Amino acid sequence: MRRFAIIILISFLSVPAVMTAASRVDPPVYELSVSIEPTSGSMTVRGSVEFPLLPSASNFKFNLHETFVITKLTVNGEEAKFSYAPMEGQLPLPASRGVVVELPKGFVGSRIRMNIEYGGTLKVLPEFNASPDLRHSLDDQVNSRMVELAGYSSWYPQFIFGNAINVSLTVSLPQNWTPICSGTEISRSVKGNRMITRWSSPKDMDILILASPEYRKRSLDAAGVHVEIYDTQLPEHFLTKDGAQIASVLKLYSTTLGDANIPGGTVKHVYSPKRKGQGKAGIARPGLIVTSEGLTLDSLARDPKFSLFQGIAHELGHYWWNFGIEQGDWVNEAFAEYFSAIAVQKISSEEEFRAVMSDYRNQVAALPSDAPSLATVPQWGNFVVRYYKGALMLDELRQTMGDEKFFQAAREFYQTHTGKPTSTADFRAFWTAKLGGQSKLLDAWLNSTGGTLPDRGATKTIE
Repeated sequence: MRRFAIIILISFLSVPAVMTAASRVDPPVYELSVSIEPTSGSMTVRGSVEFPLLPSASNFKFNLHETFVITKLTVNGEEAKFSYAPMEGQLPLPASRGVVVELPKGFVGSRIRMNIEYGGTLKVLPEFNASPDLRHSLDDQVNSRMVELAGYSSWYPQFIFGNAINVSLTVSLPQNWTPICSGTEISRSVKGNRMITRWSSPKDMDILILASPEYRKRSLDAAGVHVEIYDTQLPEHFLTKDGAQIASVLKLYSTTLGDANIPGGTVKHVYSPKRKGQGKAGIARPGLIVTSEGLTLDSLARDPKFSLFQGIAHELGHYWWNFGIEQGDWVNEAFAEYFSAIAVQKISSEEEFRAVMSDYRNQVAALPSDAPSLATVPQWGNFVVRYYKGALMLDELRQTMGDEKFFQAAREFYQTHTGKPTSTADFRAFWTAKLGGQSKLLDAWLNSTGGTLPDRGATKTIE
């Protein structure tokens, strides 16, 4: 997300009986087959989910779209009783309800394989940002214009957000539709009048399906990465610039930090043909960025020179910065945001970089006195704290350490912690060691509340 975006804060169902620390090294495995009928807006899903279970559990829970009807559910091959319950977790998940599954009598084991079949149509809600009631809006749609399915609609069984999941996905659509999913495309074939695609995403956090009968595709290769851009009606000059910007940011980040895990070596930037939606820069998933085409067209109508540069740089940054967990998720957002500002500095201009940092300072200064510190901000808490105050702290560390030592440390931090759950305590320990005698500055930033910025005062650059 970017500073001009409206932010959606998602908290998926928390399931203590299912998701333990072990699930971070033994992630849930989804194998799903999805058949979508865009004209009627309907879909059917069948498949399985494997996940760890606490030994003391007598049941487990997940969220699913409230209009979907479950027609079959088994646990380790045995039919299981289930009931519907209120959704657990915070809005917005406006069309979700909880499903409680009883374990079969005599069940023994620490891992569940749930086979499930269900289907229906998505509840019709306003597009996100199309209504002032954002809590009851939804990005996801299935209709004759487009398909967009992600965690926002709870179209697949959801347990918890933020941990890795392993996904194998088969998607069936009318033959003239172009599907795009996160991860790597394994195969594509036509059966009858249906387009069947298979996808693999072993290190994902969501299951995304995008499709349209109108998608156009542009491709380029840069910085060792294949870039694909999908749209339906954006002007050529804008898309050409978009591709060049993505290539330049990928080159900067890979040179500075090392290679990231980009599935299949391909980055897909998809302009979903919705009219509104989340912000202008959109969302990032492994190898995939999704942006609202409608909001982009509106911005271009107001300013023909409009650019998504920093917003896209932030989303690309998540291919590197994606390992902070729970309360420490601010680590991901602070680094992605600050490195998007660095992209502005290195690729655009020093003047624009200073303007960005000034904007961050103004936003932080306007925080109320009871705004949480970085060390205590909740996972889905104050956006300005997590993004902008975090970015300002990283800039202060850079000024204190000097460019060479800061970027060396940032590269080491990424390469040491990538793929590992990383907390605020892990961040504090690593950067305290790098700052040495200046570590009190780090503590001041992490612990300060409200909009007051810590004063470096007489702190000198580390020699």
